[in-house]
Amino acid sequence: MGSLEKGLREALLHDGCRILEALLNQPGSLGSHVPEGSLHDTRKRTVHCLLGSFELNRGYYRSGDANGCPMDRMLGLIDSYSPGLAKAMCRAAGTDGSYDEAEQTLDIYAGIHVPASQIRRVAQQVGQDLQAWSLQRHESRCEKVPTLYISYDGTGVPMRKEETAGRKGKQADGSSLSREVKLGCVFSSTSTDKEGRPRRDPESTTYLASFDQAEPFGLGMLKEARLRGLGKAERSVVIGDGAHWIWNQAAINFPGALQILDYYHAREHLSDLAAALDPDPERCRKQVADWIPWLDDGEVRRIAKDAEGKKARSGKRRATATREIGYFRGNAQRMRYATFKQDGLFIGSGVIEAGCKTVVGKRTKQSGMF
Repeated sequence: MGSLEKGLREALLHDGCRILEALLNQPGSLGSHVPEGSLHDTRKRTVHCLLGSFELNRGYYRSGDANGCPMDRMLGLIDSYSPGLAKAMCRAAGTDGSYDEAEQTLDIYAGIHVPASQIRRVAQQVGQDLQAWSLQRHESRCEKVPTLYISYDGTGVPMRKEETAGRKGKQADGSSLSREVKLGCVFSSTSTDKEGRPRRDPESTTYLASFDQAEPFGLGMLKEARLRGLGKAERSVVIGDGAHWIWNQAAINFPGALQILDYYHAREHLSDLAAALDPDPERCRKQVADWIPWLDDGEVRRIAKDAEGKKARSGKRRATATREIGYFRGNAQRMRYATFKQDGLFIGSGVIEAGCKTVVGKRTKQSGMF
């Protein structure tokens, strides 16, 4: 059965490719789009498309300094690849772990045989075009945006030695093996489900990733938010963990935005605080269970006050508890989770966390990547 399926697919693709070849090589295929200048000669080119490969005869025109084959441009060819095949190549390159895997993906799912080296070349060429396009984007023309979310995070990626020279890190000798990639995303929400939980608008998420320091990255996020319709948003929300640089940049670039600390980071710090108060695992779990309803209701200062009276008298556990209590007190306004949920707002940073795994991690953190 497998051989029959593969053979039939190859036959259908072959026939389709011949039809496409005959259609594009017929006289007058340019229609009314005949360019200015004189037709110098006809030149052949092998074109690779989703159906296979074929020979294309197209006119070579001379018009002052603009010499070339206009049909290539009209068909949207990227080197010798059709737009459909180039899109499939870039998609495979972006979602698979390597260009070799992308080659195998195209072969298995589409019956297309493209060498990994060609996938890499096309993906890098399209990437340059996308970078140029990103600098020419215009502000969203939507009428309104009910809620615009801006989310930040940072994640370390392994680097070559020359890229971390002189940088402080967590190694025994104080050196660093990685650098932080700052990642931000912007998305919108216009509705909630039957339970009143917010729903992210489909295909509304855009990402910005950079090795920049906090200040230039923050300005980049402001530009991205403006392009996405910040000026038309009924309300804007910044979601992040407890990193100081996130809230500093949020205050500078989005002073009118509501700030929400990711609920799951808050739960992690709740566990850290409980462990600092009592190292016994069972009593620690019970303490966290007692505090979670308070956290859900936004009674963060109540948690801090309760923990204050249970600190160790001295030592490392007291220092850790003091730090964690300060974390909750300093972020109390960002932890009003009952109010946020009542207003139909996201309280978790799952979108940016997923981006750290896909946008950054899948491209820079796998085995052998630096």
